[in-house]
Amino acid sequence: MDGTNGGPALAARYSAAFAAYLADRGESALGAAYDIGREAVAAQLSVLDLAEAHHAALRHANVNDDEGLLAAADFLRESLSTFETVHRGYLEVQEVARLEHEYVEQLRALADASVAINLSLTVEAILQLTADAAREILHVARATVAVLAPDPRLRPLTATSPPRLGGGDPQPARLQAQLTGRGKELGMVEVIDAADRTFTPRDEAVLTQLAQLASVAISNAQLYDRERTIARTLQRSLRPGGLPPVHGLSAAVRFRPAGEGIELGGDFYDLFPAGDGAWTALIGDVQGKGPDAAAVTALARHTMRAAAAYESRPSGVLALLHRALREQTGDEGRFCTVCYAHLRAETGKVTLELACGGHPLPLVVAPDGSVTPVGRLGTLLGSDIDPLLNDVTVELSQGEVLVFYTDGVTEVRRRRQEVFGHGELVELLKTCAGLPPDAVADRVEAAVLAASEGRLRDDMAILAFGPTPQPKETDG
Repeated sequence: MDGTNGGPALAARYSAAFAAYLADRGESALGAAYDIGREAVAAQLSVLDLAEAHHAALRHANVNDDEGLLAAADFLRESLSTFETVHRGYLEVQEVARLEHEYVEQLRALADASVAINLSLTVEAILQLTADAAREILHVARATVAVLAPDPRLRPLTATSPPRLGGGDPQPARLQAQLTGRGKELGMVEVIDAADRTFTPRDEAVLTQLAQLASVAISNAQLYDRERTIARTLQRSLRPGGLPPVHGLSAAVRFRPAGEGIELGGDFYDLFPAGDGAWTALIGDVQGKGPDAAAVTALARHTMRAAAAYESRPSGVLALLHRALREQTGDEGRFCTVCYAHLRAETGKVTLELACGGHPLPLVVAPDGSVTPVGRLGTLLGSDIDPLLNDVTVELSQGEVLVFYTDGVTEVRRRRQEVFGHGELVELLKTCAGLPPDAVADRVEAAVLAASEGRLRDDMAILAFGPTPQPKETDG
């Protein structure tokens, strides 16, 4: 390197300073070697450049005796001390950079784990993801997560990563972090590695962060599970356990709550005796979701069951329900739609009186494949306007099936577009000619689930019925 601090200039200064040191051998003269080393580093010269300057100085001073060679070694060592210091600093910086990079990678992995853990809805999945993340982030031999069961009589839930591991060190290095949620202890996450592993404060901090995010996810999952259990219990209480057997009538029902079933919906159905050999079949939908909708659903079912004991006209029962809704919900109002049938089943036919209060008209599937809506459209129940309701007589012959349904069947949307509506339902039912009610309900349910890709946005209820098939007469 040319210039004031270049190789030739350095060699000249080195030679002069070396000659002065040989003459003096004092600390002051030796200090010149350190200064030259600093100049070489500043000029970005290499150790080889300094060694070349040293050899040139030796030749120029014509040093041959042992004492002179020892003095020359001291001078060179002093000039190289700056290089040693710089190199040591470089290694330290490299180590710091490595540790920082490792920490950044740990934080990135922790963020990825956080996303995966928070997307999980079950405690079991969260535990396994936490164990896997702890093992991978901290590079340990094994990680275990344990959570206390809600019932103290039950064993704790655990997850280990890897799931199976042979015999390990009898006294491994251990690091633990508590899982806590809503002010109580949930469990613990523990990592194990070789006995010579020394866990650092940074390892402890990472494991603590992982335990904190896992604790939140576990608490939420436990709460979600409790709410789902309550919702499903209430849903079952709002629906009949199963359709009762009715002589001369074949009936089938399908019900699917929207989403994960954690939010109470407003769809309902029923089939019950109405006295004097008659039966009532109905399906309905309450506006909204949640506890308020569930309360209105219960009110609607119990009101219609009570009214059916002394009112045979469907329109009369729905008018009573309308008044009950107005009295119970007041101006806040909860709207309700119902399709109600008062029916009698005889050999080979079913006769029914039908009224619809704001509900989609049911469809009759004939043996020839034709599909016909029956009844007359009425207005919503529970609004501040008296409903318009009409009773229509319908007779189902052998091979005909009447299909009640809620709007969750005909308002299936995906990516903001309707993919299964009334037209699609009619076309599907045309292919159900001659099928019994159970098979018809199966096909409708399967089509809706396929159209929604298994993710219903609204409750789906289907009630299909018709005359019980009669055995064909045979000759002989």
